[in-house]
Amino acid sequence: MKRSAKVRMALVGAAVAATTLAVQPASASTGSMTMTGSGVSSPGLGLSTPPQTFTFSGFGAAATNTYQGSMNCTWNGWDAIGTIAQSSGSFSGTCTFGTTTEPVSGTYTRNGFVKTVSGTIGPGPVTGSFTGVCTWEPTSAPTATSYDEQCNYVVH
Repeated sequence: MKRSAKVRMALVGAAVAATTLAVQPASASTGSMTMTGSGVSSPGLGLSTPPQTFTFSGFGAAATNTYQGSMNCTWNGWDAIGTIAQSSGSFSGTCTFGTTTEPVSGTYTRNGFVKTVSGTIGPGPVTGSFTGVCTWEPTSAPTATSYDEQCNYVVH
C-alpha cells in the first residue's frame, strides 16, 4: 500500500509541475520592482468629483530573474470614481528597462492613501503579470491635481 501511495504522489506532483509549466510562458519573469514617481489628475480630485484622467511618470529598479537594473515608466489612465477618498480604474503606457521600452497595462483600486495595482508587462526584459501596493499622496490642495506615489511590485 505504501509503495502505491508514493507512486500516486509522484504522479500528482509531476502533473502539477507540468500544468504549472504549461500555464506560464517560458519567458515569464519573477522578482520585484520598486518605483517612485508623480502624476497629475484632471480635472482634479475633490470630495465629490467626476471621473478623472491621469498621467504618471516614475523611476526605480527591477530585480527579476530576467533583468536587474534601472527602470522608468510613463502611463495614462482613467479613474472611474475620482475622489480624494477613493478611486478605481485602469492605465496603460510603457516602461523602459535599460534601453528596451515595452508596454504595460493594468487596473487599480485606491482607498485613502493605499493603492493596490495589478497588470501585465512585456514582452521584453521583464515579461509577465505583476501585483503591487503603492502609497498615494496628494501634493496640491484643496483639489488634488498632483500626487506622489511610492510602489512595490511582485512580478510573477
